[in-house]
Amino acid sequence: MNQQRKHWIESFAKAGYIAKGFVYILVGALTAMAAFGIGGKKASSSDALTQVKDFPAGGLLLSILAVGLVGYSIWRFVQAIHDTEHKGSNAKGIGKRLAYAFSGLIYGSLAFAAFKILSSGGNNSGEGGSKEKDLVSGLLDQPFGKWLVIIIGLITIGNGIRQLIKGTTASFMKDVRGLPRDRFDVLKKAGQAGFTARGVVFSIIGFLFVRAAWLQNPQEAGGTQSAFSFLQTSPFGNVLLAVVALGLIGYGVFMFVQAKYSDISIN
Repeated sequence: MNQQRKHWIESFAKAGYIAKGFVYILVGALTAMAAFGIGGKKASSSDALTQVKDFPAGGLLLSILAVGLVGYSIWRFVQAIHDTEHKGSNAKGIGKRLAYAFSGLIYGSLAFAAFKILSSGGNNSGEGGSKEKDLVSGLLDQPFGKWLVIIIGLITIGNGIRQLIKGTTASFMKDVRGLPRDRFDVLKKAGQAGFTARGVVFSIIGFLFVRAAWLQNPQEAGGTQSAFSFLQTSPFGNVLLAVVALGLIGYGVFMFVQAKYSDISIN
């Protein structure tokens, strides 16, 4: 790969981290406001993008975010194909690289949603969890569909546990270099709160998938908004929801840190 192409991909990666961080901060802020009863809403990423459209110069900002999300998607595919982190070709390495590719698909679809909001000028969020419900409904109509949904749920729970471990051990800090000493502890804590919050959300989403499959009821499935509703209906629900939402803001902040201090390189 020539140097000019490497430079462009590294620029895409940094822009992608910033765009991803902004989306997480907005999701967390809107959801925290809902938890505190001061407006806002339990927001998905698509809701956050729709909200951006209403900002002053929102169309321009949403365009920038959409391009940034495309950049992040490209970076994830580059990580998967070129093995930039040297995960290798054994089963564990292939699994990690497939996870990067899946992440690329997710953020590519989010970029598409942003462009769709721009072109339509309308609300693209839809009913919370409808895409997940449609997915589960389609799979349950297939042979062995129940078990496929359970596997998806267990994989999502596994990803949630992995995020929780990252948050507990702060192992994510190995991905950044040269943090200013006077900000190191604060940024580390923001990352810990962020990865822990993501772990909670992913684990709940996985549980909802497993429950939907076991009960063979697609309406039990859901995404981020459904996970927030699950938290809110638990004991001390608004407190839990606020804590997780603030954690997601911390994750967004740490994405800005990764944009500046991550070693983004392509061999």
